[in-house]
Amino acid sequence: MRVFGLLVSGLLLVIGCSAQPGADNEPLFKYYRRKTNMPPTSKLSVTGLHDAAIKGVKEGTLEIGEGPGARKVPVTLSADGRYAIFGPIEDVTVDPNKAVMQKIALKDEPARGPADAKVTIVEYSDFQCPFCARGYGTIEHQVLKEYGDKVRFVYKNFPLPFHPWAEPGAVAAECAKQQKPEAFWKVYTGLFEGQQGISPENLKEKVDAMLADSGVDMDRFNDCLDNKKSLPQVKAEMQEGSSVGVTGTPGFIINGRLLNGALPFENFKAVIDDELAAK
Repeated sequence: MRVFGLLVSGLLLVIGCSAQPGADNEPLFKYYRRKTNMPPTSKLSVTGLHDAAIKGVKEGTLEIGEGPGARKVPVTLSADGRYAIFGPIEDVTVDPNKAVMQKIALKDEPARGPADAKVTIVEYSDFQCPFCARGYGTIEHQVLKEYGDKVRFVYKNFPLPFHPWAEPGAVAAECAKQQKPEAFWKVYTGLFEGQQGISPENLKEKVDAMLADSGVDMDRFNDCLDNKKSLPQVKAEMQEGSSVGVTGTPGFIINGRLLNGALPFENFKAVIDDELAAK
């Protein structure tokens, strides 16, 4: 059988035989237990089995454990159940990064660069993180200066729990954003450039100074900050970041492609140039 434009991600694995996928999954379970060194009594099940894009192939989910804590692994099975791939089938005629970008909310977000720029960079970051401060310098002083209107930059909050003023800083930036995009960028710049002199005790004082002459309603801003009214938005950005593969800070999504860490400018340049050439 010939299949054009389709790729199966993962390894093709011999696991035994069964008459139909789902009819007798014990060979699959036995193989997976041995492959992953799981106890023989571990609970395994296959759910959601359905026809895949390739004729005669089934896709479903291998569930490991029970209840809310069950781990789920995509599984692809041959028609006779002999072969399994622990991963989904992927259509290589579709841009794999488009689905990533569709998970990211960009409407009405403050941005540097035009909305129709060929490359969109979304950063998930932590105002207290020293590596994020390095990432800030790379974006502000190299990437945006080098590429100008060819790129659009959007910042998203991803405060880490072990940084004591990171979450309040994110809440403050979000409170400013809710009033004026320009005010958000003032807080963004001020927190990164003044990172070394900021503490949980003086954060509010520092941010108030950043917003002087910004036109922000300070009573409204302070009410938002003091009562953490923007925390749900911060949490939503963190959840969004996790959904696109961000596990630490800084994390950058460039047209759907993930770069992790405070990487040198050359790493950004390689991806951006590749994206510009592909358009």
